[in-house]
Amino acid sequence: MRDLIGVATSRVSVKLAQFLSSLITARLLGPGGRGLVSALTVPSQLAISVSEMGVRQSTAFHLGRGIIPLQRLQPTLFAMVPIASAIAVLLSLAYFEFAHVAEGDWTLRALAVVTIPLSLSASYASGVFLGRQRIAEFRKTSWRPAAISLVLVVLLGWAAGWGVYGVMLATAGGALAASAYALYLLGKEQPLRIGFDRAVAAQLQRKGISYAASLVVLMLNYRIMILLLTRLSTLADVGLYAQAIAIAELIWEVPTMLGSLVLSRGVNAKDETLFSRKVLLLARLAFMAALGLSVCLGFAAKYLFPILYGHRFEQSADICILLLPGIVAFIVFKVLNIDLAGRGKPWTAMVVMVPVLVLNIVLGWMLIVRYGAMGAAAASSACYLIATLGYIVLYNRVTGLSMREILLPQPGDLATIRRALPFGR
Repeated sequence: MRDLIGVATSRVSVKLAQFLSSLITARLLGPGGRGLVSALTVPSQLAISVSEMGVRQSTAFHLGRGIIPLQRLQPTLFAMVPIASAIAVLLSLAYFEFAHVAEGDWTLRALAVVTIPLSLSASYASGVFLGRQRIAEFRKTSWRPAAISLVLVVLLGWAAGWGVYGVMLATAGGALAASAYALYLLGKEQPLRIGFDRAVAAQLQRKGISYAASLVVLMLNYRIMILLLTRLSTLADVGLYAQAIAIAELIWEVPTMLGSLVLSRGVNAKDETLFSRKVLLLARLAFMAALGLSVCLGFAAKYLFPILYGHRFEQSADICILLLPGIVAFIVFKVLNIDLAGRGKPWTAMVVMVPVLVLNIVLGWMLIVRYGAMGAAAASSACYLIATLGYIVLYNRVTGLSMREILLPQPGDLATIRRALPFGR
């Protein structure tokens, strides 16, 4: 619970900084400019997920289970950063050409891809912190970069009047801060050096491939509509959808605050069944909290978006409301998936999410052509609901826990919560 409070405080700081950055960006650039920023940053994020090859999660798993010592793992870990970065940069640039994003403006494209090696370095370092249960170090690497990025958005995007260029520079500055601070903290754990141990790299990649495939499929499901809207609709539609999803996904902060903690504890758990029962309790609590938040957001959305972002973003309110049912349901998926990933079974997400991704693309393509951003929201929400139902059935098969245990509150839930609280004893 102490770790959870620390992670929650850090995540609130991060989301507040990101929210303020998003608000300034929307007010400053309007739907079209906001859409251009999303069209530049989302492909780079997806390319990072592909090229990372699940090394962060694999690192946490191998350190948590004591399979590879840190002094042997760390040099190889950072020797892999340039290789992964080159792959991600090429993928991003190829997509920009295909979708005609910032066509002819290589400065904007360069600002989008320069974050890739920086983000990969920070990500690999965070895998070490999770594997060694250094939750404090893990959370320290998140809120400071977000705050720096916010300050740079104000200085460069707004005060200096650099518009999209200022916002992209602020993103790069935040990534640089994240990387530098993560490496500084890691250096306190183990002197930093670069080397390459083929056996260590092979072990990381073997386990990492399943984590990577799972993460890429999930990220594609989260962001496929941005890619489809960029290709099939206007940048204004991209901006409206991006602003709506930014608010709707705030509800996902409930499981996200639990995510790193559950993964760190999961890879170190001795009794997997007992740990899964605790995770199910967290899933039920997270779902109820998110349901309450979504009801409040649904009622407030019509007033919230025009007040925060201006009347140009009024349509984002309707998009957000359409997204909420799927966003809330998917919280259960996210918590249960972290549990199975901690068991070293990330492939379970792909069993459900690969067919859902295909459905997402087909539905999205059909509905975007006819209804634009509203069609994208409807397709996303429906696919999140389907994915959650499918994953609950799969979780039942993998863990052996009954549907009653998974779905319904249990008699010992309150006692477990009391014991977890700092004053519970």
